[in-house]
Amino acid sequence: MAHPQQHEDAVALSLRDLRAGYNGRTVLRGVDLDVPHGTFGAVVGPNGSGKSTLVKAALGLLAATRGSARFFGSPLARVRSRVAYVPQQDAVAEDFPITAVQVVEMGRYPHRGWFRRLTAGDDVAVAEAMEATGVQGLANTPLDELSGGQRQRVFLARALAQRADLLILDEPFTAVDARTEADLLSLLERLCATGVTVLAVHHDLRTVRDRFVYAVLLAGTVVAEGPVGDALSADNLERAYGIAPLAQPATTVEA
Repeated sequence: MAHPQQHEDAVALSLRDLRAGYNGRTVLRGVDLDVPHGTFGAVVGPNGSGKSTLVKAALGLLAATRGSARFFGSPLARVRSRVAYVPQQDAVAEDFPITAVQVVEMGRYPHRGWFRRLTAGDDVAVAEAMEATGVQGLANTPLDELSGGQRQRVFLARALAQRADLLILDEPFTAVDARTEADLLSLLERLCATGVTVLAVHHDLRTVRDRFVYAVLLAGTVVAEGPVGDALSADNLERAYGIAPLAQPATTVEA
């Protein structure tokens, strides 16, 4: 018989009847979801469908009006060090007097706390994260001197330094060029190959189809979830968007 921990770890994020919104307006309703551990997943849907709301409500950054979220079978508070988050607009102000390496070092605080000195092992994790994201040469550069793409790499490095088992990203490619996006996608794919779960809010359906393995299609609730090819079928896209937003491959009829 499987050990209970093994069963719980098979699901990185589990949502049950999640409802959330803003200013008295419900954006998400009745969301049930099980994100498999180790998958490379995307959350997609039309504007206003609740993509960022889902992430924020799951992480407790937005109070849900109903429902529950569990990570690896436990409340977030019990497994916080196993979950890393890269928000759409980072909480670190761009003009805050802090360097790139200091931002990345924040990724170790879930393990060390805010007031304990970082260890040699923490320094290794920080250095490896900065090398993986290509920002090692920017270590002592003030955050406000970095371009949008460089800042996004630094914030991703902070998440990698945490060495979490689940990485949640909210529109991580909005401020980066095509080359940087391709590089970061490859990095995230390599992370998944090591057993890390990646769940990213993304708006580009073509990129999701080309690069991701798993998708959650939202339209106020879950329209479909599962392998990308199944979740983003023509019928499901039409249900979510009203019209199919991508041209489907042409079919031929043999005489």
